[in-house]
Amino acid sequence: MKREDIRIRDPYILPYNGKYYMYKAVNTEDLECVAVHTSVDLDFWSGEKVVYTFSDNTWKQSEIWAPEVHEYRGKFYLFASIKGKNGLRGTEISVSDTPDGVFTPVSDRPATPLDKSSIDGTLFVDEGTPYIVFSHDWPDNYVKEKGAYVGEIWGQELSKDLTSPVGEPFLMFASDESPYSAKAPAHHPWEGKNVIRYGSDAPFLNRLSDGRLFLTWSPLPDNNYVVLGAVADNIKGPWKHLEKPLFDDNGGHAMFFTSFDGKRKVCMHHPEVFMKERALILDVEEKGGTLEFKYTKNK
Repeated sequence: MKREDIRIRDPYILPYNGKYYMYKAVNTEDLECVAVHTSVDLDFWSGEKVVYTFSDNTWKQSEIWAPEVHEYRGKFYLFASIKGKNGLRGTEISVSDTPDGVFTPVSDRPATPLDKSSIDGTLFVDEGTPYIVFSHDWPDNYVKEKGAYVGEIWGQELSKDLTSPVGEPFLMFASDESPYSAKAPAHHPWEGKNVIRYGSDAPFLNRLSDGRLFLTWSPLPDNNYVVLGAVADNIKGPWKHLEKPLFDDNGGHAMFFTSFDGKRKVCMHHPEVFMKERALILDVEEKGGTLEFKYTKNK
């Protein structure tokens, strides 16, 4: 299959042992699962293989979003957002000995807080300490004083085996702290009315050559999905937000990987149009303390 023939939201690519593994969520009336396509060149891909199938347990209800698979301590860990029976989403961690599954949960609870809708969890290991970094987004993020749904990026330390949270979660920043996000929030129909929303999708952490952390994430300002960036000396901040987006052509949910020829790449879905989403892969260059995506808009 050519990459442009694969409909995919929130793609995640893991390079391993000469193959690229691209993970996606599948939600149909008959099946809720995570599937993977494999490739050796990033252009042509195998058919999908199911690596995780949703099954009910003490907290899960339905729907799988934004799967990621990380190699960690000799095993492979799937992070996936699932709606709980309490109406809030959480990010579950599952494990496999191989990147193509089958993945089984490491715990009977999500790794994220039980009292927050917590999506798009990603793994970041800082000097041997693992963290899950996630988005706290609607429906439970309405801020009355601001008259808006305000997304937030949070972090939570995990046990070394990733089976349980350690200590308390910590707020990294709110999405309206970004000057770009703040100037043009999205207006969404929600529960029969238009609401203002500052989104906070898809946090992902990189380390710059000077040692600082570079975090990308995606809001929907003016209903144009974008990729924004922020920089900090450590995971708890403070975070300095870039004035301009890294990508502003109605695509987002970016993740980064290094290709087998040593190039840094970014992958995201584009465009943010239902049923037209495809995996967009771009070269990335570090320049002037930030990351630049090599992309030319189609006129």
